[in-house]
Amino acid sequence: MSIFLSKSQKSDEGLYGCEIWKGWDNSVVNNISLKVKDCKTLQPVKAVLSTPFNLNCPVDITPAQQRPLNISWAMLKGGNPQPINPKSFAINATSLSTLSVDYADSGWYRCKYKLDQTQRCFDINLLVQEEEHVVRTTVPELTTSGITSETKKKGISQLFMTVVVASVIAVITIMAALMGFFIYCRRNTQSIPQQTQRHPAGYPIECYDYEEVNSLSQIRSDDQFNSLYQPFPDEGLCTF
Repeated sequence: MSIFLSKSQKSDEGLYGCEIWKGWDNSVVNNISLKVKDCKTLQPVKAVLSTPFNLNCPVDITPAQQRPLNISWAMLKGGNPQPINPKSFAINATSLSTLSVDYADSGWYRCKYKLDQTQRCFDINLLVQEEEHVVRTTVPELTTSGITSETKKKGISQLFMTVVVASVIAVITIMAALMGFFIYCRRNTQSIPQQTQRHPAGYPIECYDYEEVNSLSQIRSDDQFNSLYQPFPDEGLCTF
């Protein structure tokens, strides 16, 4: 068994008892204490610094109902209601309005009113902050074709990079081989004259004997002397 309260109010607080009778015997007795909160807490409300702002009190009114009575506003400090500063806010029907909200206006506010003999109360937290600059970015939707094209592009770029790297390595290898061959040939050309001047170990050394040229010159001088004294045919001794 249960009891349902559609619109709880402060006057509904108290001790409730539930008794279940079985025949003439009282089998179950339960006592329930009901406590109604002073006010209903609403979602926080944000306000931009130094801008006009209205803080609204939620009032549910149907055409068959009368206007709410005795709407009041208060600022909560330490859980205790304090009067609203008339220099900062103005009460306009069911709303609390200001021309320029400030950081000092941040805090909890309470609105209370009476409707159809029912007292209602709401607590609202006002948050004053600077204007947020939100940069919206558009994210393109990725379709199957787009993903496929991106995959192909990545595959082509990777293949191109592989070919380039292999070509560079091949060129470097060929240049290194040519450089080594050039150095080898140059060393061989420098070692050939040295090999012609130097004889290897065990190579036979040829020795030549030369006669003095004095005998030959002496023979030539003797022949020339004799030629001066050769006798002429059929002539006698001539004197000068």
